[in-house]
Amino acid sequence: MALSEDPAKAAEVLIGIVGYSPVIDSYPLGPKLMNGLKARIENRHDIAVENMTWSPIHVVQRFQDEGAIRPRRVVLIGAAAVSVAPGQVRGFRWGGGTVPGAAMQERIYEAVTGVVDLENTLIIGSHFGVWPDEVFCVEVDLPADTFGNMVIADSLGDQARVGSDSGFSPSAVIAAVVQMALAFALDAPGQTAQTKSASECAGIRPFIRNWVTIDA
Repeated sequence: MALSEDPAKAAEVLIGIVGYSPVIDSYPLGPKLMNGLKARIENRHDIAVENMTWSPIHVVQRFQDEGAIRPRRVVLIGAAAVSVAPGQVRGFRWGGGTVPGAAMQERIYEAVTGVVDLENTLIIGSHFGVWPDEVFCVEVDLPADTFGNMVIADSLGDQARVGSDSGFSPSAVIAAVVQMALAFALDAPGQTAQTKSASECAGIRPFIRNWVTIDA
């Protein structure tokens, strides 16, 4: 089916969860978030919610496909690049921009390897010109071990522990994300956001670091 024939891909406003995981129900970027968003827009045919667990390159290709209809507004939800205050939810308007050539190549290389990252998705999308004029983002501060801890707690059947190791309430985070994402999607009165551009994004961190110890 061509993208233009899919009602969800012809919506005026797209809410995409970057890094969505269907494995853990209470994971802040998981099923409860998806269901919460869909429940709130159940009768809105102009807004679509999508699982965007794709690399940034696939996101670009999704909008570059022949017949693709680009929404007039995009709201992306994902994990913050750097964890500072676990459980914090922040929103901003994407200001676009680019990064130096070598840095862009690093980001594209990471994207090609399948790494799913919110800031990479934004920067690479801007580089290839796929974003509309209105792009908003909702960042969730999640420590690097959040998903692993939740998987362990869930496998042990210790639901009370899910999220507690990270120091925040998953349900409260999900509620905050739903509220902020919908405010951006619906252009709610009084909803303001600071602008964030490519130059303000965190740099790429290599997967492998070699440490050399020289004995005296």
